[in-house]
Amino acid sequence: MIVEIAVSDIAKSREWYSRLFGKKGPDLEPFAGNVEFKLGGAWVQIVSGKVQPSSSWNLQLEVRDLSRERERIRAEGFDATEIRGVPNVISFFDLKDPDGNNMRWFQVLTSDPKVVGNRT
Repeated sequence: MIVEIAVSDIAKSREWYSRLFGKKGPDLEPFAGNVEFKLGGAWVQIVSGKVQPSSSWNLQLEVRDLSRERERIRAEGFDATEIRGVPNVISFFDLKDPDGNNMRWFQVLTSDPKVVGNRT
């Protein structure tokens, strides 16, 4: 899977997303105006282009330890929201990139097959 995120300043976003994902730099830079980060089994592709309205989509990333990930992100200087969620089901926090693109980190707190499906 590849998720494409359009940004207004590729150089600034290259640095911003590298810090956000805890990497020294992108995993791929196939051509000018395109940088890619491998996260688990998916790729996040940052491209120079027209930024969509922030309400049009939301990148969501599942993690195993939400509190630890939020602490790491905040230690890097990012403005992550407080952790919210549905008790014993899911917890999450949100943040936005410099262009206002929405992102959510979440942790599933149950093994109930109605909630997790094939994840476990």
